[in-house]
Amino acid sequence: MKSIIRGSAVTLAALPLWLSAHTMNLLPSHFVQAKTGSFVSVELFASNTTFQADKGTPVDGFQLYLPDGSVGKVQGSYQGKRKSLVDVALPVDGTYRLQNGGQPRFFTSYELNGEKKRLMGDKQKAAAELPKGASNVVTTQGRNKALAFVTVNAPTDTVLKPSGQGLEFTLDKHPADIVAGEAVTVTVLFDGKPASGVDSELMFDGELYRNEAGRQHFKTDAKGQFSFTPQSAGRYLLEAALEKDLKSAKADKIREGFTWAFEASMP
Repeated sequence: MKSIIRGSAVTLAALPLWLSAHTMNLLPSHFVQAKTGSFVSVELFASNTTFQADKGTPVDGFQLYLPDGSVGKVQGSYQGKRKSLVDVALPVDGTYRLQNGGQPRFFTSYELNGEKKRLMGDKQKAAAELPKGASNVVTTQGRNKALAFVTVNAPTDTVLKPSGQGLEFTLDKHPADIVAGEAVTVTVLFDGKPASGVDSELMFDGELYRNEAGRQHFKTDAKGQFSFTPQSAGRYLLEAALEKDLKSAKADKIREGFTWAFEASMP
């Protein structure tokens, strides 16, 4: 546990991640803490540039999962214009999961008199509200979430385990053990199974102050995997997205995405 010794994952568009308008962010003030009873402040926002807040996202979708997997309480929250903020307590040792979003939303796109239009709602709602003459009707189920993990003293794995629902990921090491210069292998899952061909993008803090953004793009292989090596210590953001056809009474296709904020410690 090198990092422990030092005391120290917007509406998703169909475009590739690096061409989409905004990225959901969940950024804790600390990723590792040395004592229980401490607090972490968490920023929630949408951004165009990595970790640069453009618009505060709603705090009502934020959830804190304690190391045993139970849901914890938010100590305080603020809905801001550029960024929102929540405070959470860390009462016990272990790894906590911070999550914003993750609930499915439905929207129906269609064309009317040559214009593209959209209404919020699933296929059943759309059937009752679509105007006469609407064509090329497609209903999409979208689900997007922003994630981060915070560890107090000893790392635990309960909140890292996938649920088997939607787009998720696992790592070949604990998030608190990510060190600059050491490879990390990510396995992307959809409904509990490895997902091939998923587009992902890795971003590094400080992008605003570089001539080159330095973003890295990946696509999962047949095992649903890709690997990356953080070159410098600091904060990173990984974003992944998947779109596929869906046969259900509510939607014709599904779009899933996640962002995961983490830090790489000094070697």
